[in-house]
Amino acid sequence: MEFKMLEKWRVQDQLSLTEEQLDLAIHRMIKRHPYEKWIVKHHSLNGEIICYLKLEFIDWLKSVYLNKENYYIDLEIDFFKKHISRLEEELNISPREINFKDMSINELCDYFNQGKKCIYSAICRMCQKYDPSCKYKIDSHKIMISKEGVKWLYEEYFREAYLKDLEFYKIELQKRKYEKHGRTR
Repeated sequence: MEFKMLEKWRVQDQLSLTEEQLDLAIHRMIKRHPYEKWIVKHHSLNGEIICYLKLEFIDWLKSVYLNKENYYIDLEIDFFKKHISRLEEELNISPREINFKDMSINELCDYFNQGKKCIYSAICRMCQKYDPSCKYKIDSHKIMISKEGVKWLYEEYFREAYLKDLEFYKIELQKRKYEKHGRTR
């Protein structure tokens, strides 16, 4: 999927989009995913510039951008998880496991790069929606969050950071695939 592309006009016809709609989708993709290389431009012999869209971008268009049924960040996370599992399978790599540890409020502030107020509201949401037993006290004043609670915060509350990590991991797997096949991006 990383190596295959279609011309922009073919994608436009396939998805029944106007040129303005497809250009807006490309603009939003570049804004949301600046590290992805889904658009390739080639110069033909007659001087014309031909724009190619990678199949992964077309899949993103169908499953995320044009899908109005769910919230976009949920769709983005599902999209990247799907492609990560595909790449791990192609490269015969076992799925990546992130090891979390019990953390204090200050450690959570550093880990998620957020202020205490934001962390406290995230913990409150976690206790309401997930499991209040993930929060416990050491001594009588230090609040700790269990590793399961940290994982929940990472995957469910601070989803933008989770999405960014998924995207970087997918790009890393794609680099491995390119190296395996002796190609450059």
